[in-house]
Amino acid sequence: MATFIETDLRILIDPGTSIAPKRFGLSPSKLEFEALKSSRTRIQKYAEISDIIIVSHYHYDHFTPFKRGIYLDSSLKLAGKIYENKKLFLKHPTVKINKSQEKRAGDLLKKLNKMENCVISYADGNSFKIGDTEIKFSKPLPHGPENSRLGYVITSTITWGNESIMHASDVQGPIYDGAKEVILDENPEILILSGPPIYLLGFALGKMDVENAKTNLKEILAEIPTVVVDHHLLRDLKCFNFIKSIEENSNGRLLVASEILNKEPNLLEAKRKELFI
Repeated sequence: MATFIETDLRILIDPGTSIAPKRFGLSPSKLEFEALKSSRTRIQKYAEISDIIIVSHYHYDHFTPFKRGIYLDSSLKLAGKIYENKKLFLKHPTVKINKSQEKRAGDLLKKLNKMENCVISYADGNSFKIGDTEIKFSKPLPHGPENSRLGYVITSTITWGNESIMHASDVQGPIYDGAKEVILDENPEILILSGPPIYLLGFALGKMDVENAKTNLKEILAEIPTVVVDHHLLRDLKCFNFIKSIEENSNGRLLVASEILNKEPNLLEAKRKELFI
């Protein structure tokens, strides 16, 4: 979900990347490690030229920790290069947060507070005007359904002139109706969010959650012309059937992230069973 947006500012949202140590009972393929390296290189490149870094929540695929991780391709040095000389807008580290994310946020802030050349602001529910760019953050929303054990995330809406784009991170659908209302209230031209994790259907996700996500996405697509639905949704090869069921009878465009770049989707994790050696 790492996203670079350029206005009169350069903004990098959720600068993290990772591959799952286990998925479908299998380890990552060689191709996944190569993709991890590639995405890490791009994140470091865009972080270097960014003025602002935004962290929507403290899952490791959404920020880079100050530690070495082979499934994150992270290190103390790489993290330092991302955050140094930057203005940071962070999800609040102790309010509306679960225990694991609170611990990760605390570890990150211990390192950041030792860096004299970065400025930290807690973003939850706040708005900021910098130059000609306005950045508006939502109050914390559930990471998926209401009362999700995975904690909370914040959305970012960036407005420049008559253009606006919203990064809604891991609302997972949105499954939660309250997240849908926040999105529709902002009514951006472009919306980027995580689709529902349909690969967890029958385990951590119920049929009603998926139906809720479908209904909410249809309502969103009726109002917002371009919606990018990626991340959790693309861990299942059935994702395109899900997308097609929403696009029918809609005038909006429902895309996956690679389509913005005119590239074919490359669902390595969803194909882990056939790629595993």
